Amino acid sequence: MDFRQKERMSVLISRSLDRTGTGTADEVNIRRTTQLVMEQAFQFGDNFVHRFYGGSRAEGFYLPDSDHDRMLIDTSVTVLDRGQSLPPRASGQTVLYMVEAAGCRPGYVSLVLADDQLDGIQRPSLMNSLVQSGNMMYVSSDIYREQFITTLNRHLGDVFKSSGPSCSTASSSLSVDLVYSFACSSWPEEANEWTSRVRLSGWPRQSLIDRIVRNGCHIVPKGDNCSGDTLLQWMISFVSAERMLVHSFNHVQFKVYFLLKHFLRQVKVALKTDLGDEDILCSYFLKTLLFHAIESSDELLWRDKNLYVCFWFCFNILIAWVKTKYCPHYFIPANNLFQRKIHGQNQQRLLVILNDYLNSKWGCLRLEQGLSLVMYICQPHIQDQLLQSEPVIDIVIRRDLSILQHLRTLHYPTRTSFKTIVGMFNLLSKSESEYEEILTYYYGVHLLYNWAIDQVFHDHTAATGNKNRYQNLKRSKRFIIPRASVGTELLYLATFYFRVGNFTRSLEISRQTMRLAAYFLHDTNSMTSEQRVMYAQVYGFPGGTSINKLQNLFTSYISFEYGQNNFCLPELQPEISVQFKRLDIPPLPYAVFLSFLCCHELGDIPGRATALRNLIVLKDDPFQGGHKYWIVHNLLGICYTAIWDIRRALRCYEDSTQMQTEEHEFNPATLRIEVLRKFENE
Repeated sequence: MDFRQKERMSVLISRSLDRTGTGTADEVNIRRTTQLVMEQAFQFGDNFVHRFYGGSRAEGFYLPDSDHDRMLIDTSVTVLDRGQSLPPRASGQTVLYMVEAAGCRPGYVSLVLADDQLDGIQRPSLMNSLVQSGNMMYVSSDIYREQFITTLNRHLGDVFKSSGPSCSTASSSLSVDLVYSFACSSWPEEANEWTSRVRLSGWPRQSLIDRIVRNGCHIVPKGDNCSGDTLLQWMISFVSAERMLVHSFNHVQFKVYFLLKHFLRQVKVALKTDLGDEDILCSYFLKTLLFHAIESSDELLWRDKNLYVCFWFCFNILIAWVKTKYCPHYFIPANNLFQRKIHGQNQQRLLVILNDYLNSKWGCLRLEQGLSLVMYICQPHIQDQLLQSEPVIDIVIRRDLSILQHLRTLHYPTRTSFKTIVGMFNLLSKSESEYEEILTYYYGVHLLYNWAIDQVFHDHTAATGNKNRYQNLKRSKRFIIPRASVGTELLYLATFYFRVGNFTRSLEISRQTMRLAAYFLHDTNSMTSEQRVMYAQVYGFPGGTSINKLQNLFTSYISFEYGQNNFCLPELQPEISVQFKRLDIPPLPYAVFLSFLCCHELGDIPGRATALRNLIVLKDDPFQGGHKYWIVHNLLGICYTAIWDIRRALRCYEDSTQMQTEEHEFNPATLRIEVLRKFENE
């Protein structure tokens, strides 16, 4: 390719990534904002442990293998440099001092308990990790990490295993990396060079550097793998600084990061095949490389037309580092990240793989189907699409679907406090973007609902007098209504009416919700062309206020948590009996199921028969049917049981047991079969 061809191809690839790879800058910001708001919510409600969201998702990626990394920060402990005075906000915390660790690379420290702190330790895990050496009391990283994992497994089952500083889930139903940490308010001395480093690009800005330094760092329980004894070694983590740096990337820099990650997946396959070890090269090395590359280059380089040049600029740095066996840590360059990773046969084989890719140029980037990215872009019909401006309605729909997907996958505190609710609505009042307004509003009304179910509705069931019961019901309804104003969430209000015996009103709401519930998709990327047309005609309008739009188009699962027995339908109690598990029901089958129950309670035989026929049809629905959700078979089985058709009910439950769908291991269909068999035999 000549210079102009490279520029043209770069622009086309950049546009393709906007549509099917990284997403637009707006979509990336949606992902980041989601993680930051969830993080803030957990800080509002828990004064003992704060969450920090890291990994690919927090950086702005939303890919099938994007990792869920969460750092849990113990706020009962503060870490200081030797000689640093105790800050006022650290009053009441256990104080640990960083001291030089023996026999390890820069970036690792030991932690020593401050004088007169022993009696004030609040965590048994910290107390049990103390190791005395001479007249000093050290904290062992190895013991502390294993204590953390033991505690998690005791509460959640044996699903976590040690993995570096973190613990990873070994369960197919839960995929997350957790790392426990201590906050350090001071900037580590080993990284002082970074604060005054000469930079060609002006990146990062001085304001960002100052902000990073003010935030300090974290200390995580991981010793230096290159050291012979890691018992008392802890690693300085710059995860907060790194997230801020990635968030400061322009969109082309972020696209290069995406291409490097995509390239890494291919290299890992080759390394696994040749050496049996795919972890020789990791994503953290490439992120470090990109930090150095951006810092040492002119900011004008990072433009759409230079995407080709930028990628190969980074690629050549990687080859140079592998040749020298040296990858300088971004904040502490004296720390060689390649040490004990890339050497000998590993180095030689990796160089062969990288040189092969270098010779193939853009051919080194391949799609899942094996086709090179350039060959895909060079197809005439693909080029025609990319050369044309994307229709506004397509951009709006894709953005709305991205919002929909993120709102469905939010995490909430296990226990909702009023402090958390107030904090979230304060965030709503300070929203700086349309999406932040949507997110904080939805999160806030969801918290209100949880609080109403856990506290107020529970009080209603325990109240003795009619007056108290009536007042608690009125309060419950008042707090449920805001969430019920959001699309298919109206079904929670229908559930409320059913539980309090107002079957007529519950039936009205269930039927009212069915039209919108029919638009539900588990995977928003699988929308058919017919659905896109319908969506554009009915909901895909660019105008309208953000909250109003959310209320009109949002569809999601109807979910019940373990412990919500007082609110969940009595017929579904076996499905919510597994601790720490949530029951997710697609909205249309739930609406039809609830309408069946209402008609059954009202003695409306024709209405009940209609609902049953509709649920039978829904069992084979391509988007919300039984082949995707075992619960749909159970709903139908419950309906047959209600009308004493035991034979058909058993068949439904037997079909349910055959479904190897998500969370199928928690399906109580087998238990339901046993109960019906026992009933038959009596």
